[in-house]
Amino acid sequence: MTRLYYDDVILRRCRIGHSRFTHDYLLKADEDEPPKCPPSGPVEQFGSKIFKDPVHGTIKVTGLCVKIIDTPQFQRLRYLKQLGGGYFVYPGAAHNRFEHSIGTYYLAGTFARILQQDYPDLKDDEITCIEIAGLCHDLGHGPFSHVFDNLFIPRVVPGSKWKHEKASVDMLDHLINTNEDVKEAFENFDENETRGHLKLIKDLILGGKNSAVEPEGRVLEMRRKKPFLYEIVNNAQTGIDVDKWDYFARDCHMLGIKNNFDHDRYMKLARIILVEEEGVKVPRICARDKEAYNLYDMFHTRETLHRRAYQHKVTRGVELMIVDALRLADETVRITGSNGEYKISTCIDDMEAYSHLNDNILQFVECPISLGTKNNSVPDTLEEARKIIRRIKTRDLYKCVGQYTLSSADPLAHGDIPDIKEKIRRGEKMLDDEQFDITLMAFDYGKKEDDPLAKAWFYGKSEPKEAFHLSDEKKSRMLPKRFQERGIAIYSKQKEFEEKIKRRFKHWSDERKKEFPED
Repeated sequence: MTRLYYDDVILRRCRIGHSRFTHDYLLKADEDEPPKCPPSGPVEQFGSKIFKDPVHGTIKVTGLCVKIIDTPQFQRLRYLKQLGGGYFVYPGAAHNRFEHSIGTYYLAGTFARILQQDYPDLKDDEITCIEIAGLCHDLGHGPFSHVFDNLFIPRVVPGSKWKHEKASVDMLDHLINTNEDVKEAFENFDENETRGHLKLIKDLILGGKNSAVEPEGRVLEMRRKKPFLYEIVNNAQTGIDVDKWDYFARDCHMLGIKNNFDHDRYMKLARIILVEEEGVKVPRICARDKEAYNLYDMFHTRETLHRRAYQHKVTRGVELMIVDALRLADETVRITGSNGEYKISTCIDDMEAYSHLNDNILQFVECPISLGTKNNSVPDTLEEARKIIRRIKTRDLYKCVGQYTLSSADPLAHGDIPDIKEKIRRGEKMLDDEQFDITLMAFDYGKKEDDPLAKAWFYGKSEPKEAFHLSDEKKSRMLPKRFQERGIAIYSKQKEFEEKIKRRFKHWSDERKKEFPED
């Protein structure tokens, strides 16, 4: 009896030691056939690290990614809040880009290996490239994440086309060149750039777009022969990618918002099928047709997060204050880079300086230190920046005093904001940019006014190798008539001007409604 119990314990321990996937394969294998091998995992060449993640559970990071994580450039992501100013509204939104990047790495590798089971042309080295792209896709974020590239840089450097994806590619180069062990590991993996792995990783981060030069070599080959590689980390075609799956699940978990999208189910039902595009058969990731409802839930989750968190009126008010503080400090603060000292806004031109830039910049501005000044006097702009930071801490926030939903026919864009400001302050000498600010809002399913699944490929149960786009007849009739809602909000920076600004904005919005009525 004791012997039987002991053998049973040993058997269960052995089963636990194998992955569930391997166990299922062994159980389902036909007795007349040798058992199938589970998909190969990441290369164990450089050891491994285990992370206990609140969203995905235990994550094992292996291979070259271990060395990338253990660098100052990647560890910097610990000090970049995922939701920017959202932490000042939701106390639970304390998560950072660090854990999101590791979660994206995990989903990228998991999804790629699921696809590899039925599509062996997806090679192990390509999966490693996908994992590294998922791990490094957010290396280029600035302080408070999208506050930096969507609000601060456009205001301080008008006309700038800079985006964090470009900085991610530049930061990856900087990371490799300043860490000898990582550089050596990349040279071994890429065989001194003869295999084009590093170029492919950069192109995957960019989503196959925004490349400064025309693609060539391995990148051009992958874009033509294996476009599905670009649908995993940064899917520019449909927006269905592991980056979103992680931050939807993670943000909802930390914010206490329900997430109805099941990425595990989607991955298990997805497969690669040859589809015809411009007269050529190319492999694309296709979803099972019944997953359309699950995908619409994903995009609805995106809209919900934007409405309730990312573009929450208090969140946006805090972010406008952060931008004002950084804008004022930009005239004084200097950060040491590879070629001297840089302003906050010019750090984007030097990755050595940029690697020192994170959310702690507000603390450095507020602290009574020299910050590049030559004497003990504090410049007026720096003192004004400190006042704004103190107002954030005492909850004396910019107040949203008016919101207006634009009609579908209204073409209003960011470039029109200066004209709107001028109309609101016309005739009032006391009103200027120091009293109020205006911001645009957009709530959509990821593709502005378009149906996000219009370009997505699907397959049916009866013909699993035939791909198709969903026809209108197969779509739910409960979908929204429009997939985008745009609006404009005005914020008062000083309490004494709130009522005046509110009245003037109401007058402007009434006139706008007459000019562009809703259909």
